Amino acid sequence: MIDAEKECEDNEILLLDEILDLDEELEEFGEDATEKEFRSKYQMSQAMGISEKIKTALTGDKEWRAILIKDANKLVSGAVVKNPRITDAEILNILKVGVQNDEIIRTICDNKEWVKNYLIRKALVECPKTPLPKALRFLSSLNEKDIAGYAKSKNISSVVSTQARRMIMNKKS
Repeated sequence: MIDAEKECEDNEILLLDEILDLDEELEEFGEDATEKEFRSKYQMSQAMGISEKIKTALTGDKEWRAILIKDANKLVSGAVVKNPRITDAEILNILKVGVQNDEIIRTICDNKEWVKNYLIRKALVECPKTPLPKALRFLSSLNEKDIAGYAKSKNISSVVSTQARRMIMNKKS
């Protein structure tokens, strides 16, 4: 009986040694695989070339668009806005966060579908990089409460603020 128990313990020890050896082999093998697997999309974008970034911006999902809109290259950030799957909410977020690329603002202003959205028009009026003629055109389509807020606001262009005051004065008289 004692010999059987001792033999059983020896077998368990041998099995544990084999398991530990297999674990070490898996760790060595798995490190390379997991490093590649767990690279974030941001890290992957840093390793991409310009043409790859543009292609991804035109075809990528929401997460890719959020990363690539911040790219320093104007071609890449401009391609994000041309993605056919971009939503109004993403456009609004781009405008609220602040865009470094004036071309993006112009593209948004020229897109009739996006300009139909009241919140996007309002964000374009608030954005300092929106061309003044377009900002003034969008200002006239906003409701009185928002126009009154712009008349008092110091955070927008002085030309837009002055025009908002004029609009309020004209409606009162």
